[in-house]
Amino acid sequence: MMLFNSAPGKVVILDKTEGNAARINGHPAWGEEWDTQTRSGRLMNVITNTFCAGGMSLGNGTWAVFGGNENVGPGGNSTTPRFSTTAPYYDGDGGAAARFYTANSQNTSDWDDGNHYMQRRRWYPTVEALADGTLWIGGGEDYGGYVADEGQNQPNFEYWPPRGAAINMDFLTQTLPMNLYPLAWLMASGLLFVQAGQDAILYDLDNNSVAKGLPSTTGPMKVYPASAGVAMLPMTPANNYSQEVLFCGGVQRPLNEWGNGGGPLYNPLPFPASKQCERITPEADKPTWEQDDDLINGRSMGTFVYLPDGKLWFGQGVRMGTGGYSGQNYNKNIGISLGDQPDYQPMLYDPTAARGSRFSTAGLSQMQVQRMYHSTAILLEDGSVLTAGSNPNADVTLTNQANYTNTEYRLEQWYPLWYNQPRPTQPNITQIAYGGGSFDVALSSSDLSNNITNIKTAKMVIIRSGFATHGVNFGQRYLELNSTYTANQDGTVGGTLHVSNMPPNANIFQPGPAMAFLVVNGVPSNGQHVMIGTGQLGDQNVRASVTLPASRDPPAPRTSGGGSGSSGSGSNSSNGSSGSNGGLHGLPAGAVAMSTARLDSRRSRCEYRFPGDDLASGDRKAIVRAAGLHPTTFSVRSTTLMVSSFGTAYIDWNHSIVL
Repeated sequence: MMLFNSAPGKVVILDKTEGNAARINGHPAWGEEWDTQTRSGRLMNVITNTFCAGGMSLGNGTWAVFGGNENVGPGGNSTTPRFSTTAPYYDGDGGAAARFYTANSQNTSDWDDGNHYMQRRRWYPTVEALADGTLWIGGGEDYGGYVADEGQNQPNFEYWPPRGAAINMDFLTQTLPMNLYPLAWLMASGLLFVQAGQDAILYDLDNNSVAKGLPSTTGPMKVYPASAGVAMLPMTPANNYSQEVLFCGGVQRPLNEWGNGGGPLYNPLPFPASKQCERITPEADKPTWEQDDDLINGRSMGTFVYLPDGKLWFGQGVRMGTGGYSGQNYNKNIGISLGDQPDYQPMLYDPTAARGSRFSTAGLSQMQVQRMYHSTAILLEDGSVLTAGSNPNADVTLTNQANYTNTEYRLEQWYPLWYNQPRPTQPNITQIAYGGGSFDVALSSSDLSNNITNIKTAKMVIIRSGFATHGVNFGQRYLELNSTYTANQDGTVGGTLHVSNMPPNANIFQPGPAMAFLVVNGVPSNGQHVMIGTGQLGDQNVRASVTLPASRDPPAPRTSGGGSGSSGSGSNSSNGSSGSNGGLHGLPAGAVAMSTARLDSRRSRCEYRFPGDDLASGDRKAIVRAAGLHPTTFSVRSTTLMVSSFGTAYIDWNHSIVL
């Protein structure tokens, strides 16, 4: 039900209190740390009920999970007497619980649970990190229900570490009943963007007041249980670190049909989820809801996950109905689920593509495991996406006639199209400050795929994968660091990437754990776990950014004169070749001459870019001869660039593997 990256090669999985077969300390297990390398797990002792809790990492690297539900027994029913820790689950009341997990190098850490509490009970709260590494905790309600109602609503927020009593927030009353898991992002100014119902505001946390009311959307509902996919788009130097938020899918129904805690006032199963996508830049001079490309299929409970190349993976969820479950039992085949027709087709969203072409499924196989209510997805260090969960039931259920609505324990790993291509070297950095300096990253010929022009594409990106639950990765952010490059000036392939520290504003990307990726020509390294900021709670040391050296391209290749006419070499050197293969017979379609240069009085080198799988490696000499060059004049290098070694046809894993 919940998922986050806890340490290199480790993710933590949390479940609500229910009758799982795995047991720890005399009760069913509701937590596990999963090793992504060995594909094995270590049970964790979660005590209080995390059902529909919220979470996020603190600025010191500790993970915090807040709220949930009361003690329950089989079937998700309240214990007798209520709030008692009784057999068979022996769980604690999680409504106001604050739980903490800090990984250690021995991989023995467990949860600090049952010892700390918030000011208020919170079911479906939102948690957002702040610029000092502390956490804002907002909204929710007292106990379980399909949507919020006035009697249980918590229209207020508090902080962790605590700063006193909870503070009222009228917006969370005005947006009843559609305000569970209110969608919130800290903005560059320090204001908080909050969206619920069909409304949105910028909220001033210093003065505890609305700084600006934003336009209402006429599009579908976005918060749970409509459950649109949401993400702040990548922040880059090219867009001046603009903070634009994307919402896709959800459910369009009149407000009076959403009902109450017991369930909706209509049967949602026959009604398709929305395809509509909208974007808004909350701190623009005149913020507006901009229509974006539609989803290929309508989706509720879809999830966006950043990929290191700057695209967003979108998957999971259902085509019909909403999130959640209720006792109405509209379709006995699927049990009590309020969503149906799981969508197995992932999509890629390119925020830089032209309108009309931002979503694509090209080359993407369908997933193998359904992900409905209580599903998660998260980016791993290797650039793949781990998906887990799905249980639209009150307790463990394995007997629904429609198998896809039963409790799901399988994990599935999705691999991008570039997954098997050679990767740049993993960055060797562990901490990045806010402004005040820069660092250099050496780029080898291997990092650049033996193509010096790739140095122009190199970039360093920082990704916080966030706290994944209910189709939202809370706290997820993507930031490209400002950089320039210096290519080797001696004619060899290689160079240096000069990289600025984080932008000098901790509101843009809050302190705490994240992953750094070196990306070259759209292919990322493995991610390196890094600490953003000081690694401590409190005001961060923010300094002005430094000026990077100007980018320096490689020296222009020296082109040779006319035909060499040299004897004894056996070659018919084509020293006057230009950057086109039009006059060279026998080269494959798509081959492009990159450069020609005389190496000495008898030899010339000519480089071509070939489609990697157009020709078999056995044709290498034929290609060289077709270019008018003798094959013995070239060293054989494993690269997709050189005529002497036009490439290996790497097999892209465009499917997923069920673990």
